[in-house]
Amino acid sequence: MSEQNISSRKLLEDLSFCVIDLETTGGNHENDKIIEIGMVRVTNLKISDELNYLIDPEMYIPDFIQKLTSIKQKDVKGQAKIEEKIEEILHFIGDDIIVAHNTSFDVPFLNSVLRRLDREELTNKVLCTNVMTKHMIPEIMNSNLNYMSQLFDIKHSNAHRAHDDALATSRLLLKFLEVFISKGIKKVNQLYYPKNKFELDRIHYSKEKEINTIIDKIIDNECPMLIILKGDRGIIQGALPISNPNDEIEFIKEFLGMVEWEMLTIRLLNPILDGIFQFNNHYLKYPEEIREKILDYLAAKYKTNAEITKEYKVDGLDFVITHHLIKDQFVVHSFLHLNTNTKAIFKFPAQKKKMLQFLKSQISRFEGNQKGKRKHLLHRDIVPLVESFLTKNRASNNYLFLNRKTIKDGDGHFFKVLEEFAKEDKSTYNFPTKSL
Repeated sequence: MSEQNISSRKLLEDLSFCVIDLETTGGNHENDKIIEIGMVRVTNLKISDELNYLIDPEMYIPDFIQKLTSIKQKDVKGQAKIEEKIEEILHFIGDDIIVAHNTSFDVPFLNSVLRRLDREELTNKVLCTNVMTKHMIPEIMNSNLNYMSQLFDIKHSNAHRAHDDALATSRLLLKFLEVFISKGIKKVNQLYYPKNKFELDRIHYSKEKEINTIIDKIIDNECPMLIILKGDRGIIQGALPISNPNDEIEFIKEFLGMVEWEMLTIRLLNPILDGIFQFNNHYLKYPEEIREKILDYLAAKYKTNAEITKEYKVDGLDFVITHHLIKDQFVVHSFLHLNTNTKAIFKFPAQKKKMLQFLKSQISRFEGNQKGKRKHLLHRDIVPLVESFLTKNRASNNYLFLNRKTIKDGDGHFFKVLEEFAKEDKSTYNFPTKSL
């Protein structure tokens, strides 16, 4: 472990966190009541103490809350009232940093209880693992605790019960704290604003870093990636999409020596098509020699002997759907109006209707405003590369080619096609459990 990592670990070991979760009769701070509170203390980067109470709310628990939490009226009958437990709750929290997976609900709700009891509100520092998730995994489309537990292999068998939710949140917090350590956190404040350094899908290196360390990091991650080199004032000098780091390491080494760079970024991605689009986005900014070398390399790599038919030509394609780096997420590329600077991402099956709505809106725009003319932001040099790439990957389990007719054949037909495609995800990288 490096000196920086040792220092980062010491910084976080000295902190004490109190993870809390509330189950309530509803979301109204003024009228609803707590029916269960779970608390878990994390000290020295370990779970060190736990506390859990059922609370008598002195009111009827709505049926949908009973169904959601499995807490019945008989379960809280005879339990202590909140005013009888508030002292123990406050004592347990103490001066710890309060953590919850949705602090915008739990902390204000608890403060509203304190106000009703004529007690001082909490003034502790507050940390939200839900907000942390959105900063550290920028492209995640669903960050609820149950889904995060699935992604990180966290035991969470009893969702919407305060104790189990607090335990799952604690384990998620510990996963994130290890990321902060590995990426060299220097100040506690960085826990609250984890931007531009602590993302799990990317890592940044300055030119002072040993090149062998960078190469080791690249080949340790058997996942498609994009390697970006930046020079003075952050100007991009080159972007290289890689589909298999071990197979392409010789050209990667050549690429790293093509230009004097100040900053290098490795970014995991799936599919590699997105990396080709990123290469396109800054194409004219690269030094001409580098631009030509990368393009020649990619053209040779994705060269195909098969004829490029209309269905794989940029001017003939409608939609390409791919599996995202994050499990159960899809990336949708509309070739009716292809913007390579942005991408549409949807979680399946939760957002399948939203996805269908997006596709229909693209068709409506194409057939209406665009008068049946496709538009794209691909440089003319990149178009043959994309067409060759798609032709070579036409039978891949990671690419679903859709035409407008499939969308128009009915919602049920589209959802069936999508469901079958979802089963074809063969990714073995297991992001974000494994990350940069």
